[in-house]
Amino acid sequence: MSQHILLPGLDPAHVPEGLDAHRMAWGSDGPAAVEAFRASLLALAGGSMRILGGEGTPALAWAIALRSLPDAEAIWFRSDRGGWWSLDGQDVTLDMAPVPEPAITEPELAEPEPVAPSEPVAAPEAAPLPASTAGQDAGQEPEALRAPSATPSPAAEVPAPEAAAPEGLGVEGRPAGPMGMTYGELVRKAFLWAAWGDHDRALENLRDEARRRATDDGERNLPDNVGKAERNGRIAHDLARTLEEKVSKGESDQAILAWIKEASKGHHATVAEHLKNKLKKERARQKDVKARHQGAQGYQSSLRPVVLKDGQHPNSLAHLAWADEWQILIDETGTVFDAQAEAMSAHDKNIGRLVALVVPAGVVLQPLNQKFHATTASVAEVDQIVQALLDRRVGIFGYSVTDPAVDVHQWIGHIHQLVRWVILQLPVRSNMACVVNVLIEQKGAWNKRSDLGALAEVLEGEFQRLDGERFAGLRIKLTIMDKSHELNGYVDSIAYTWGSQAAQARDRLKKTGWLDTCLLRPGEKAMQRLYLALNAQHKLPAQDWYELCAAATQGGQDMLARHLDKLGEHVAREQPGVWQSYLDDVRYRLHAKHFTLDAITRALDWLDRWAPQDRALPDVQRLMLESARLAADSHGGHVDVKRFEQCLALVKSVHDETPAEACEAVLRMASGAANRFQFDLLRPMVERWLNEPVAVPGLLNHAKLHSTLGQMLAFGGQTAEALAAFERALQQFEQLSDPRHAEREITQTTAYRLIAMMGDPAQSPDEVQRALLGYFSMIMHKSDLAAISNSLAHSGHERRFAQHLWLRALATYPDALAEGRAAYLKQGGQWQSGEGHPWPLIEAYRAWLLWDEGRPNDARAHMHAAIDDLASAESGPVLRWMAEVLRTFAHALGMSMTDDAAPGADEREALRAMLPYAPHDALERFAGAGRLDRLELLAHLRNALPFNFH
Repeated sequence: MSQHILLPGLDPAHVPEGLDAHRMAWGSDGPAAVEAFRASLLALAGGSMRILGGEGTPALAWAIALRSLPDAEAIWFRSDRGGWWSLDGQDVTLDMAPVPEPAITEPELAEPEPVAPSEPVAAPEAAPLPASTAGQDAGQEPEALRAPSATPSPAAEVPAPEAAAPEGLGVEGRPAGPMGMTYGELVRKAFLWAAWGDHDRALENLRDEARRRATDDGERNLPDNVGKAERNGRIAHDLARTLEEKVSKGESDQAILAWIKEASKGHHATVAEHLKNKLKKERARQKDVKARHQGAQGYQSSLRPVVLKDGQHPNSLAHLAWADEWQILIDETGTVFDAQAEAMSAHDKNIGRLVALVVPAGVVLQPLNQKFHATTASVAEVDQIVQALLDRRVGIFGYSVTDPAVDVHQWIGHIHQLVRWVILQLPVRSNMACVVNVLIEQKGAWNKRSDLGALAEVLEGEFQRLDGERFAGLRIKLTIMDKSHELNGYVDSIAYTWGSQAAQARDRLKKTGWLDTCLLRPGEKAMQRLYLALNAQHKLPAQDWYELCAAATQGGQDMLARHLDKLGEHVAREQPGVWQSYLDDVRYRLHAKHFTLDAITRALDWLDRWAPQDRALPDVQRLMLESARLAADSHGGHVDVKRFEQCLALVKSVHDETPAEACEAVLRMASGAANRFQFDLLRPMVERWLNEPVAVPGLLNHAKLHSTLGQMLAFGGQTAEALAAFERALQQFEQLSDPRHAEREITQTTAYRLIAMMGDPAQSPDEVQRALLGYFSMIMHKSDLAAISNSLAHSGHERRFAQHLWLRALATYPDALAEGRAAYLKQGGQWQSGEGHPWPLIEAYRAWLLWDEGRPNDARAHMHAAIDDLASAESGPVLRWMAEVLRTFAHALGMSMTDDAAPGADEREALRAMLPYAPHDALERFAGAGRLDRLELLAHLRNALPFNFH
């Protein structure tokens, strides 16, 4: 039966006669009265409860009641409707049949425990175990695994009553208490909750109830016995984890039973029984998996592989269309959601992972069978559901509890963080109403009767503090849903696909493209983590600031852009030191070539706009900023002559004050001169710096000067002198004290050296190939041709220079590296693309390999991509030059390109005016050469695009 709690302000005339109820008293609004009211409510906690209020009930009384009794049903009398209504708008009849007892849904000890959705659910308890004990009949389970005829008490210290107590009474006929459980049931549940793990809230309620009954009902031993049962349960939980590992390793039943006997010595009998039940269910699960996937070896998911558009997944939250109402469904996979996960392997199936499916208003998902569960569905059924999500404009997001951005250790804390994280990424419009309905799959003591209103209020407050204008109209509703919800199967399929170790699930996950775009792995970079770094105090480390600039360049990221502006206002006014740290980060990225062009440009724009306003920038800082600008421009093929001249003047101004900074600026300016094909313009300045003592520019800069001189010489065709300069640079880089810094510089300069060697016909092909394989063995720890190709074929931005070098080698030495060519082409479905140098060259070399392979349509598509990228509206003159050379190259191969990708005399004439120092005669000879063989093609490329321009 439900107990009813009548709040103050409820008209007695509206309460049915004879209703069993507790009427609450309400004094003043002072702290003492409020605390007394709360204590009275807590004393009634437990069991099935209804809170009744009316239009005259004080708001504070409602708030305290709802927070003190979160599992209770709350209803109120509405005079305008003449009846009782739930807070979510459903009418209620008080004289109807009593509401069911609160759901303590976990089965009894001899029944299966909940199974994480990352693995198939065990077969029903009655399913027999496979025969595994010698001497027994086929299908007969070992004697020690048979269900016991009676379940022992969960704590040795608790005597079993001689006879069953009357219903509703505990030991010796004492009342069972508000939670509706007898003495023995409380102890039993303490063991079960602890053995299942991650039920701390439920255990806390049990402990509170035990203490209350010890005081109120004289059951003095109950708290101690509940504590002992809980400790036994935790022992069982830890041992069950070990048992799972033994099963997964293929140990026999006899071996595991012997281990159970030994491991449970000295513990209560329920520990051993729990482990035997666990073994039984693990065997049933294995049998179920085998039955469902028999004959499915080598199965390939039927999903159509997802193609990212501009690096973005169609299910990315930030790229959904705006809506004024959203539905978010939340599920999880795994079992460990607390601090224990930090000590576990990143691949452990038990690590908790949270998943959200976001459905905007107007998008309809077909309701599913209420009994659907991904772990018991066929592979084809899960494929069908996942394909439906990929075909619709829904959002998907998830993270692991071991993610570096996560700082919570309880399941409900993860729910709070996931909801916050998801809403931050949604396209919410400023000062407009936006309703977000969140449906969370039930877990443990959190069920559909749990009230999450307070959590919703907390979230709304957090959003409005962060951006009051953007989230002014945000309203959040949180509800616990059960597993039978008609849409739960969709989010359940996502969680299962992510968490399962089955080959079919892994193949499906790979084809979805969700990993690292929608579902975050702890070790991978992801823009989504930036949202958790946003706060109202404007404290953002340099790395997060740069990543924020990079993310703000993408469409739909208006919130990040707004936060950047707020950060800029604060930094310019109060934190010039922070501005300097951001500038230093940009300079480092330019040195290390660790950036994308859009991101570095956005970062420099921000630095320009928000430079400290209280004083003019000193020449040193101005040189840092302007030379960084010059370097970023050069990567886009632009050269700002005025900025170049300004940097030259600033170098002279600060030479004696900060020679290292002056030298760095010269190094950056050299790439700008190269973009005008004036390779020797700064050579005298570089040589003067090389004549300075090493200590003046510093060892690092002195080594870079040798490398820069080597590049100038290589561009000019002086290969022997260039190789000698590169060798001197490498010798100095090896002397750096920071091994990681040395490795980065050595890797880059060695690549320059190899490019120069490949472009020199005088070099021995065998020697060049040996040097190439030594280089890739150094950076990738691979020397097998196919292994190198397989790794680089699916690599992205971080290995773009290595991939360009390898493709250049595959094109230059097709016979010697034939195995690598074949492997690279075989991985065509994994090829990625990106922005900036050298991605267009990567696409051009792919086109050449495909053309040689006899795949002309694919070859043309990649060549078009290369030319379109180079000839975009934002491209500078040198990129337009490269585009025209590639048009000529495609024509020489015999590719029939579209008109806009065909070489043209008008474009070549326009380039004469823009790039007077470019090798125009060489390009004209290339254009008039007609069809060419490989050696002739390489020679023309070398003349029209010297050194690393091709």
